[in-house]
Amino acid sequence: MSLVTVATSLFPSRGGLRLTEFLPARKQKRRVPIRCVRASAEHSSERIDGRREGDSGGRGGGGGGGFTSSTMEVTTFDRSFGEATDQFPVWEKIGAVVRLSYGIGIYGAMALAGRFICSITGIDSMGGFNPSFDAILQGLGYAAPPIMALLLILDDEVVKLSPHARAIRDVEDEELWSFFYGMSPWQFILIVAASSVGEELFYRAAVQGALADIFLRGTDLVTDARGMASLTGVLPLFVPFAQAFAAVITAGLTGSLYYVAASPKDPTYVVAPVLESRSGREDLKKLFAAWYEKRQLKKIYSPLLEGILALYLGFEWIQTNNILSPMITHGIYSAVILGHGLWKIHDHRRRLRQRIQQLKIEKKEFE
Repeated sequence: MSLVTVATSLFPSRGGLRLTEFLPARKQKRRVPIRCVRASAEHSSERIDGRREGDSGGRGGGGGGGFTSSTMEVTTFDRSFGEATDQFPVWEKIGAVVRLSYGIGIYGAMALAGRFICSITGIDSMGGFNPSFDAILQGLGYAAPPIMALLLILDDEVVKLSPHARAIRDVEDEELWSFFYGMSPWQFILIVAASSVGEELFYRAAVQGALADIFLRGTDLVTDARGMASLTGVLPLFVPFAQAFAAVITAGLTGSLYYVAASPKDPTYVVAPVLESRSGREDLKKLFAAWYEKRQLKKIYSPLLEGILALYLGFEWIQTNNILSPMITHGIYSAVILGHGLWKIHDHRRRLRQRIQQLKIEKKEFE
């Protein structure tokens, strides 16, 4: 078995994926025993057959072994992983502070943009905010169904059976690795609270509220009854459902923005082991095509999930008429789902460190 570098451009050609292979010149006569850890701490390391590095039936365990089978993998090599493990927490803390500041700035800008939209349209920029015990209870109650549904989707057994659930969990893991990993508990709580307040003030109070106000005003805003106001004449039942229609449009906008901003990017190249035979290369092409299709699923289902959640929060705001309820629902949902994912990642890192220490001990005993 030889190591093959498979390179592909960001956009595949019409005739199929363009693959460029670089084969080694000669085989080494001397054999060197190598022990490999089939796990990686980098979120970009991903297997072509649909599993992440370190997955052993779930998110958790790492296993031992080398390139002893025909399974194709996307592999990221790090020669100084042992040394990087000790130094990484320092950079994690620095990066976490930078990401926290960036996130709070973004959500603060969203809140200000929402206030600006509300000032133009003349609607309440606070979305009927009223701190009350009933609003807290409603927020807690509305948070339960989406949390239970997504935890079921992200369960290891469901992910094994459904490629759609796998795509959703892969995107969740990538978001955790790229933004939330390395944050302290108070930083995590702060960014979750900022996202809940900023997004609800922008999407619900400003965008959804402005759309509903435009639909309900009818011809008061547009005297010649053109554009959106003309729908009241085309669809007689439009006005009674203006709030629901505004929630649907806002949910579609949320999913579209999430698709543009957070959808996974295709890698520039992939490194994978492959057999030298023709059948081995054909298997690689099939596995690579399946892997590429899985990445396309990520781009579809993750924004779709965000859009459904936005629609759910929009209808919650319509029912409660208090922006505090969707804020609480949003915050609890994010805290539980992201916290559960971070716990899984920390558990994986702990097992990985234990595996590395075990290999070091075995190496010393072997020497």
